[in-house]
Amino acid sequence: MTDTYLVADIGGTNTRVGLADESGLIAETTRRFKNRENISFVAVLEAYLDEFKPGKLRGACAGAAGPVKDGVADLTNLDWQINRDSMRQVTGVDVADVINDLPAQGLALNDLSEDSTQVLKPGDVSMGPRLVVGLGTGFNIVPVHQVGDTLLAPSCEAGHETLPYRAEQAALCDWLREECNYPSVEVALAGQGIENLHAFHAKSRLPAAEVVAGYHNGDANCQAAMRDYVALLGAVVGDHALVHLPFGGIYLTGGVSRSVAPILFELGFEATLKDKGRFSDLAGSFQINLIDDDFAALKGCARHLRQLVAA
Repeated sequence: MTDTYLVADIGGTNTRVGLADESGLIAETTRRFKNRENISFVAVLEAYLDEFKPGKLRGACAGAAGPVKDGVADLTNLDWQINRDSMRQVTGVDVADVINDLPAQGLALNDLSEDSTQVLKPGDVSMGPRLVVGLGTGFNIVPVHQVGDTLLAPSCEAGHETLPYRAEQAALCDWLREECNYPSVEVALAGQGIENLHAFHAKSRLPAAEVVAGYHNGDANCQAAMRDYVALLGAVVGDHALVHLPFGGIYLTGGVSRSVAPILFELGFEATLKDKGRFSDLAGSFQINLIDDDFAALKGCARHLRQLVAA
């Protein structure tokens, strides 16, 4: 008898839920719930289970957009707490866990189809760490290591580290410190970050999608905002590339990454990423890829459960 798992991906805006088995995610079982329409994650699980009635489940795992400690996550951009004990009670499983949503993406790397990844910049790829950069409602970076058949992706909150203070963006960095209290990477490089950068240049706010559209339409303030965005993103990703040495490649993921990918290299992303003095050649040698799979985190949660059960 094949084990069946329940998997969930809880972002700042939406929660995706699905079922998986030993072969991976069962695509036709996936559902998306708008967070603002539900009072809690437990309510989402109850609605999902009421619809699918999957019977006996072997395990349940949720990827949550926030710090995770001892199976509990307090979401960064949503007033929800995700608790593996509550998941166990609602689903009736023996094995339950909560992991950060970006490690969940990282744990999916071996399960992604070829047509769900795109090479943005070729590089020398070999066995070694991979680096996943999440650009969405929030921002995060996580390394992924493979030991035998097991993937390891630690919980990280890289979006809350201090934004690099670049001379070219000095006035912007000072403004972010004043306006946002703490100039974190996230307040410049998440979706809200694009809005913040536009506000610095235009003295008015636009949704991130409209800023990107304005860039393509030739709006001067939108173009200035996106030039700053790409420069800061390159600096941050380059720093983490030297920390983790991702010889297996760098992977961009999330809705914002898909939106900005077409303009990264025309705005000098590669040049900023490898602007690292005598280590410039090394920083610029890694392949950069784009993940285009809305269900990657669900696939990663499924792998995490398979690894837990097999341990």
